[in-house]
Parts: sequence; C-alpha cells; structure tokens
Amino acid sequence: MTKLFMSTYSKSNINPAKFYDNAEELKSQILLENKNKSGIYKWENKISGDFYIGSAVDLSKRMSEYYRKSYITHPSRGRSIICYALVKYDYNNFSLSILEYCDKDKVITREQYYLDLLNPSYNILKYAYSSDGYKHTLEAIQKISIAKKGRFTKENNSFYGKSHTEEIKTLMSQTALKRVKPNNAKPVFLKDSNNNIIGDFKSMSELSIYLKADKATLAKYRDSNKLFRNLYYIISKI
Repeated sequence: MTKLFMSTYSKSNINPAKFYDNAEELKSQILLENKNKSGIYKWENKISGDFYIGSAVDLSKRMSEYYRKSYITHPSRGRSIICYALVKYDYNNFSLSILEYCDKDKVITREQYYLDLLNPSYNILKYAYSSDGYKHTLEAIQKISIAKKGRFTKENNSFYGKSHTEEIKTLMSQTALKRVKPNNAKPVFLKDSNNNIIGDFKSMSELSIYLKADKATLAKYRDSNKLFRNLYYIISKI
C-alpha cells in the first residue's frame, strides 16, 4: 500500500506537509495538529490508489465533518464519491495528507494547482471552489478562469483518451442512486468556460447542493450564456 502512495508523490515531486498513514488510528492527532490551520488535503484509498483533493480554511473542522457518519451519509453528499468511499472502505483503509498549509485567501488557487497537477480520480469536478463560507475575491476567480481557458480541451485535458476505472464507475453509479430526485425536476448540464460538459445533474436542486449556491441564483444563469462564478455555464438538458 505504501508503494502506491509513494509513487503518487514521486511523479510530481510533492512532499506533503503532513502524512497520516492510517486515518482511523491517527484521528485524534489529525484533529489536534490541524486545528485553526488552512490548507490543501488529500484522502487516498490504500486499496485502490484512488484519491481526492480538497481545501479548507479550518482543516480540523473539515476533517471532523468527514469523521461524522451522519454528515458523510447525508443526502446532500449524494454526489460525493469520497464520502461514499470512506463509508464503503472505512477510515483505516485511507491515508490523509496535508499537501500544504497556506493562508485562507490562497486555499482555492492552491487547491486548483493540485487538481490540475494530480487529476484526482475521486473529484467529479475539476474546478476548486470554497464551501467554507470564505468569499474568494472576484479577481482571483477571474485569474483561475483565464488560466484554465483551453486547458480542458482534447489533448490539453489530462484525462483525454483515458477512462474511469471500473471501481470508480461503480462508486459513481452507487452515489448516483442516492441522489435526491425532486418532483418535476429539470436536468441540467454544467459546462466549463470552453463549453465542455463537466457535470450532469438531475435537477437545479441537486446542482445547488453540489455548488453550495442558491437555486434561484443558479436559475438566473441557466441558458443565459453568462458564466456563473466566471467558471461555469448552466445549460438545460432538455
């Protein structure tokens, strides 16, 4: 299992700030050492080698959420592959890395850096956005958008020519079955700034949960040909 983990880092020359080999046994240490610290984290499945990258303005608070079964099994986590995987495999089969600590106003740009660099298999969307209540500046969001233009088309996409493993496909299918399906739901696509489809949602309600955004606000952007957060187009599926 260690070989899988080491190979992930050797390819990109990353030395994490902290590494916890067993997320179950080291739970108390993880919560204590990361209290009031902001940064980028990585959950890695030691069985399959699949991993997830995220960021938090308070890492200890975020990890305590992951450790609450009532939180990760809530219907609002229905599209989260990492939450489903933690439930399925349990924490002792996951390692946790703090890739780096950084200032609160840098967590999104640094998360985006690692998303681009490592292309994590458990992340459904490849754009970073804060769900911690931290307001990312418009200037920073615009910089992310500009930097990513053309990066996800054909050969420029690190996933181009590849496909998800059967393990990931199964997890995606299982998480999809848990989605909340509102009555009269109208499906929508989420596209990037280059009009590439990066998400398929059963309803605006489901999209609002995923993006942690007000449904009425998202409805204003639907089919308007305007970028939401300067990153996404919201398009009616039918």
